[in-house]
This record gives sequence, C-alpha cells and structure tokens, in this order.
Amino acid sequence: MSAQLVQDFMSSIWRHAQEPPEGSLTHAPNIHRTIAQPDHAEHVRELNGLIEQLDTLPPTQQRLFAAAVDEVQIRSKLWLIDQLSSRHDIGSATLVVLGAWYGILPLLFNWRLAQPPARMVCIDISADACELGRQVIGQLYPNIEYQVADAMDLDYASLARDPSSVLINTICEHLPEADTWWSRVPVGQLAVLQSNNYDRCPDHVNCVKDLDEMKAQIPLSEMLYEGVLRLPIFDRFMLIGYR
Repeated sequence: MSAQLVQDFMSSIWRHAQEPPEGSLTHAPNIHRTIAQPDHAEHVRELNGLIEQLDTLPPTQQRLFAAAVDEVQIRSKLWLIDQLSSRHDIGSATLVVLGAWYGILPLLFNWRLAQPPARMVCIDISADACELGRQVIGQLYPNIEYQVADAMDLDYASLARDPSSVLINTICEHLPEADTWWSRVPVGQLAVLQSNNYDRCPDHVNCVKDLDEMKAQIPLSEMLYEGVLRLPIFDRFMLIGYR
C-alpha cells in the first residue's frame, strides 16, 4: 500500500472525527471517495476491514482512535517504517513497540510492507488503549499483540534473548528518566528511537532540542541512521542502531 494512500485514508478518518456527520464511517463520503478510487482496488478489503471495526465503536471511542491518526502521527510512523525497513530485514523479526497506544505503527507495517514483521507486540501503560487497539486492529491482524505494561518495568534482558527482536520507542519525550530506561536495555539490542522538541505539551517531560542532545542522552554503540523530520509545529528526531 502506498504511503500516499495511507496518509489520505487516515486523514479522511481524522477529518470525519472532527465534525462527525450522521451515519457510519463506511458511508462517510470523504472516506468512501478515498477507498473507491480505481487504483486502490487491491486494498479495498483491507481498508474496509478497519472501517467496519471502527463502526463497532461508540463515537467517543472513534474520536479517541482518530486522534492517533492525524497527519503528524502518520508521517512520523511512515518515516520510521521506511528508514528501518531499508536498513534491516524485519520480515522475520519481533517488534516490541513501547507506548504503542492503539497499535497504529504495527498496523502501518502490515499495510506498507509486502513482508511485514512476523510478530509485533504493542506495549502500553493504558489498559483502555490496549483493549481498544485489540478490538479494532488486533481482530484483523494475528501478528499484532497487546500487553499492558510500563516501559520502565519491562524485562529487557528477556527481550534480548530473541535475536530477531527490534525495540521501538517513539515516546522518549514522555520518559522522565530516559537515561535510566536506556541503562536497562542490554548492550547489542537493535533499537529505533524517536523524540521531539515540542515542549508545549505537559506530558512531554523529556524533550530534546536537537539530535546531538538526543544522542548524548541515549548513546548507541553502532548508528544505522539518524535524522530529523520537519513537521508543522515541531521537529521529530530519530535514531536507529545498537545499544
């Protein structure tokens, strides 16, 4: 599935939630127009599958889900998928996604890659987020699992015993003690890390001003990628490499 289709489709869900018209998402004109384009025919069943699951939710939960698929969220995740998949063979990997929320990143791995990861584990401290994700996304994709846990308390040594594991942390700005968290990750673990400089959000307790500050906070023994994604109101930083 093309990145443009993913962005257009998720944007249509987000817009629908801002001013929800009457009726289901399945019959929402902007969503229907996106799905119905002739060059999207091979993806109709998959896109409709997600919409049908969302239609089982009450409007309040639909809006919660839509908040996770705005332009900034989707662009950041597509960037991660492109950079990781071009540098590492993840078809047989186990991805462990910290702060996964509803599991949008694993969903997009399935959509974007012909051979997505064999297993993706969504870790989130919120039981409600895990349950909503399981109901909407987990029902559709058997390679996506959910686990309620605090990223600061995970058994990272056990994770590292799986040589295929890739640790993904896109919530570095939410961790008050990122260096303490990083010290618990075993040396040699392949990791993908994202942070940002958006310090206006009260939950962002650990923003960094640039890549250099992020690298000092979370040092890697081998760097596979470092980069900046310029977004409308802030910059997102990403590191890929080995602890």
